[in-house]
Amino acid sequence: MAAVGSGERVARAEEALRVYGLSEEGWRRSPSGNLRELLTDLLQWCDATQHGFERALVAARAQREAESPGAAEVAEVAGAAGGAIGAAGTESAGSAGSAGSPGGVGSA
Repeated sequence: MAAVGSGERVARAEEALRVYGLSEEGWRRSPSGNLRELLTDLLQWCDATQHGFERALVAARAQREAESPGAAEVAEVAGAAGGAIGAAGTESAGSAGSAGSPGGVGSA
């Protein structure tokens, strides 16, 4: 399998988020609101299909770090700047009941 560059990954993510932005309610949400909706849908999908969201997230972070030297330092800086957001995201990601609650990760 060929390695995917970060530019291609960003383009694919933007395409997925564009779909959310084009939805009936999506055009009213901010980009971070659409990101929150996508993540909530992925959490629900993982619950419905018995896939581990947290395990997949850990593996994705490790893959990004392996593909993008220096990504860990950027994540550390972002984590330090948004520690409260990161803590809320971890809490809500582990519980299907709170995953879709207002005020979660990416609240506008």
